[in-house]
Amino acid sequence: MGTQVVGYDGTDGSRAALDAAVGLAAELGDGVVVVFAHVTNRLGGEVRDYDDAVREHGRGVLEEARSIAREAGVEVELVMRELSSAEALIAVADEHDARLIVVGSHGERPLKSALVGSTPTRLLHLSERPVLVVRAPE
Repeated sequence: MGTQVVGYDGTDGSRAALDAAVGLAAELGDGVVVVFAHVTNRLGGEVRDYDDAVREHGRGVLEEARSIAREAGVEVELVMRELSSAEALIAVADEHDARLIVVGSHGERPLKSALVGSTPTRLLHLSERPVLVVRAPE
């Protein structure tokens, strides 16, 4: 059985990616590893409260992803990482020897993507594994 790694944060783009990964996994008999990634700010006070809220949000969206995958009959594992999205997805894919990485796209303008860097763009440049980019519905 193979494994697919998918980034999920509850947005429309990540939902499209999750749906694609789960559908493909069901066809291939693969499992899915769903990753919620976030970068923790090392400052104290209110920032710590924000980080706690982000982690709580992450737990919630991961449970949502578990329900979606299980409903499709796909074996699922949930992972939360304190890394940037691209680095987290690559690390988890390497740990699981994943068949591919699936990620959503919000259709960033090319210039913004080039200047700021989007997760799909970073994955396409950094990953040694195949990357499937799924566009969010309009």
